[in-house]
Amino acid sequence: MAVSTKNKSEKTEPKPLPRVRLELVDICGRLAQAVDFPRSVGQIYGLLYLATKPMSAPEISSALSISKGSVSMGTRQLLALGFISKVWLQKERKDHFEAVLELGDLIRSAYDSIFKVRAQNAERRLGDMVETLAEEKGDLSPEEYALIKERLQRLVKLQKRARQFLPLLEKLIK
Repeated sequence: MAVSTKNKSEKTEPKPLPRVRLELVDICGRLAQAVDFPRSVGQIYGLLYLATKPMSAPEISSALSISKGSVSMGTRQLLALGFISKVWLQKERKDHFEAVLELGDLIRSAYDSIFKVRAQNAERRLGDMVETLAEEKGDLSPEEYALIKERLQRLVKLQKRARQFLPLLEKLIK
């Protein structure tokens, strides 16, 4: 009788991803980082975008060699953004995920939930900085105050230009 030398708890190595999928996973990971999301969020989307079928969290974890916790957090963020959807598969208890493929929908969702919110936050913070400068005027030398005031005014002017551009951008993507 043959005795198996393979331990049941040993996991088989996942099949390596094709180079084209690895490239997209990398690009999406870097893009996610550029907009202050964890790299794994972009990697998960990139993996699912080129997946031939919905994938479970353990499959995603194995394919990307990332922790189940990262997959869980990443899929929750992507679901909230509308970038992926949950898919029910018959006879499967695990949640499966697939990428939303309509790029126009993704751009609109990203604009509304990321860009627009960050632009509003930046505008509010810049206003707070201008108020803080006025409050701290007596604590600064005249030269330092003038320099900071002039530079903040440049930022306010740039922010006003950006605000004028936003309605055009909204029309373009909606």
